[in-house]
Amino acid sequence: MMATSRKERLEILRRHGSDIARIQHCLLVSATTVTPLQAVSMWLDYSESHCAMWLQLPSDDTELLNILLQHLPSTKMLQANPLTWQAKLVDAGDGSGDAVLVLPDELLMQLGWDEEDTLDVSVRNDHITVKRKI
Repeated sequence: MMATSRKERLEILRRHGSDIARIQHCLLVSATTVTPLQAVSMWLDYSESHCAMWLQLPSDDTELLNILLQHLPSTKMLQANPLTWQAKLVDAGDGSGDAVLVLPDELLMQLGWDEEDTLDVSVRNDHITVKRKI
């Protein structure tokens, strides 16, 4: 299976916006709501299982819903949200002793954060709190 970055998924969202809206609409029938990026993830799971980057959606909504429901459990982003996430601290590489906090792509997509966002990071009692600055 091909790994796609958040940036690639956003580009897919831009190019296939009408497909994403249709996926979201079809899932609403089954009382399942997903974000646009979660819909991208689901359809990529399906497309990649057929060795394709982005397959055309079937014309029948019932057929589309059946496909989506089959791929719902396999989509990592739609599984229960963990209470905590593990992230890596990587040496900044500039000799300062500073570190870079590398957040998982799934977390960034779930929160709707971008690589360019400014974050407020605080450390208290060995716990790191990360908040997005608006």
